[in-house]
Amino acid sequence: MRRWLAQRGLRQWWKAGVVAILAIAALFGGLDTVDTKVTPFKQGQEFSDGQFTVVVERARLIDELRGGTGVFAPARAGLRYLGVVATLRNDGTIPGRLPDELDLRDVEGKEFSGVLRLRDGSLIQTLGPGSHRAAHLRLEHPEDAVKSGEAVTLRVWKKTYTQLKVAYGGEQWIDSLTDYGAIVLPVGCSVVKLPTANARPPAR
Repeated sequence: MRRWLAQRGLRQWWKAGVVAILAIAALFGGLDTVDTKVTPFKQGQEFSDGQFTVVVERARLIDELRGGTGVFAPARAGLRYLGVVATLRNDGTIPGRLPDELDLRDVEGKEFSGVLRLRDGSLIQTLGPGSHRAAHLRLEHPEDAVKSGEAVTLRVWKKTYTQLKVAYGGEQWIDSLTDYGAIVLPVGCSVVKLPTANARPPAR
């Protein structure tokens, strides 16, 4: 249990806590209907969530994902991976953490589980101010939840640079509870293998 808690970042717990408060307030009639604001964007089009600018290119189903010197995401019974190729740029003034940058809408049991550098397959955990990377973002989901040839909706939650309470200290980018960008992508199917870190580029 302690390990499970440690793996959950502050941002997820903050968001979960606010969701719980809103749900309780609505139950007792103290909350009006939340006005969710959605900004549609398309493949190849820039979308800014406040902290990052994201350009989503394509999505494919993956049985396993090889990166760096080995298998980053091995095949697992009952699960598949949705690999999303995108370019990310940090528009802020502090390094930004990338976990949960994409959300797979209307799929139960999904989980955002990693970002790899497209160039060499190395793991990316943060992106410095002004930096941009072509990346492969991985979301895992139940095997039958997403099918090749169908379309999926991905959400990018907008963020606000917020002063945290004294107990936490400092400032942090916090996800909105209502505002997000949404992109509808067709899903292809292949086993994606990223270049190894010491791989030579193909001869021209």
